[in-house]
Amino acid sequence: MSMRSHRFAISALASALTLALTLVVAWTGAASAQRATPVITTPTPRPTATPVILTARQAWAMTPEAARHGGFTFFPLAAKAAGSNVLHASIERFAYVVQPGDTLWSLALDFGRDLDTMACTTTPTGADAETLVPGQTITVPALADLCYTVTPGDTLAGIAASHDLSVEAIVDESWNGFTSPPYTAAPRQRVLLPGARPAARVRPAHQAISFAADTWASTAFPDWPYGDGQFIWPVVGPISQSAHPGHWALDIAAPVGTQVKAADRGTVVQAGWSKVGYGFRVVIDHGNDYLTLYAHLSDIYVEQGQVVGKGQVIGVTGANGNVTGPHLHFEIRDFGMLTDPLTLLPR
Repeated sequence: MSMRSHRFAISALASALTLALTLVVAWTGAASAQRATPVITTPTPRPTATPVILTARQAWAMTPEAARHGGFTFFPLAAKAAGSNVLHASIERFAYVVQPGDTLWSLALDFGRDLDTMACTTTPTGADAETLVPGQTITVPALADLCYTVTPGDTLAGIAASHDLSVEAIVDESWNGFTSPPYTAAPRQRVLLPGARPAARVRPAHQAISFAADTWASTAFPDWPYGDGQFIWPVVGPISQSAHPGHWALDIAAPVGTQVKAADRGTVVQAGWSKVGYGFRVVIDHGNDYLTLYAHLSDIYVEQGQVVGKGQVIGVTGANGNVTGPHLHFEIRDFGMLTDPLTLLPR
């Protein structure tokens, strides 16, 4: 049987089972009406722990291993509140000596920073700007600082104005390395903006926004792992980069925090941080030889092994990994091969 025939057989089986289930539900009548609609909750795959408040001096002295045993919990979009288990080791900027095994991601966890904030710890430019070397002394930005990645066409004056700062405030920030006028910033250069981070948003309850609501969710088989191959758009927004050789994906521009939905029913096979530029990403296997990938998320609402329904919220957009601005990087793999998602998405 060819691969295409295999996919057709799976789709036909799914359609037949859907019809059979519809007849069963109609036949059982009142008994079915009384059955509660199952709801799949989606806990985020992050640890819970008792918060421990540290002073800046204590945080500076702790190794990452000690910090991890101290019970830190990190939510990218969470605000610290009374009784919350969200921990910020120090709200002010402090120096830290890199230990073996440290990564920007692990330190973001340890010190309660967003990962994009931790990008402004080593150097503003260069291929090794995110590389940590044991023994290296870095500066962990203050909680209120913002790390901005320069995009083509940006000027220092424009960056300052859009963040309610003066050019002098940015130039005076020694980490940025501006020494003498004219002050220019190159694309992909990082600029530390002191005190420019907006107030954190409270993280919504997953049960209220992330649950399966497609056809299979209301049947006796809510964990049916196969998609129907009819994809929906994961997020609505302008396409900032279409598919082309070297980039077989869609980049869909969207503000940070925009809900991202599963393009079809399937099983989550990866959910978390990627070391190859995707940032936080989710990968879904749809069981019909299609896989979809959703990258640069600022928060993830699903976990590996979980079955999600078509249209279920799996996370929210962000701007981490190799990016120049907030967007969703969306891929569809057909029999393992990257393809142009536009050929499979509804017009």
